[in-house]
Amino acid sequence: MSKPRAYVACLASYNNGDLHGSWIELDGGENISERIAKMLASSPAPDAEEYAIHDHEFCGDLHEYSGIDDLNKIADAYETAHSEGIEWADLVAYCEYQSEDLTPEAVRTYQERFAGSASSIESWCDDYLEDSGQIEEIPDNLRSYFNIEAYARDMEINDVFTIDRPGEILVFWHQ
Repeated sequence: MSKPRAYVACLASYNNGDLHGSWIELDGGENISERIAKMLASSPAPDAEEYAIHDHEFCGDLHEYSGIDDLNKIADAYETAHSEGIEWADLVAYCEYQSEDLTPEAVRTYQERFAGSASSIESWCDDYLEDSGQIEEIPDNLRSYFNIEAYARDMEINDVFTIDRPGEILVFWHQ
C-alpha cells in the first residue's frame, strides 16, 4: 500500500553544501511540526530555521516551499481516505487528473463522483445501461444495432473520465 511521505531538508545545511534532512511519513502517525523541528535541531548548521521539501512520494502537487499546513492537509486526507477504504494511489491519481489538492474535501468529491469500476469503459457502460434500465427501453428488434463502443466513446467525451489500474479502470462522473 502506498503512503504519502516527504523528504524535508534543512536549508542552512543545504546552503553550506551538506545534505541534512529526514523522510516524514504523512499518514497521521506523527506530528509533522515536531518532526521538522527535531530535524532542524539536529542540523550540523548553526541557527537552522528554514526547511524545504526536496522529494516526496504519493503527495500530488507538493512543491519545494509547501508549508506545514499543506503537509497536514495531506496527512488528514490520507487518514480520511484510509478510514473510508479508498486506496491512496487511486485518490492521488484522481486529484492529479482533476488538478485538485490532496485534502479531506478531495476524498469527499472522489466518493461523490465515483461511478464504479470495470475491465473496460465498454464493460462499465454496458453495466450502467443495464442497471439504469435504459437498455430495456430499446426495443428488442433494435438492440443488435446499438453500438456500445460508440456509446462508451461518447460517455468518455461528455460524461465520465477514467483512471487506469492494473486489470481495471475506475470511472468517475465529470464535475
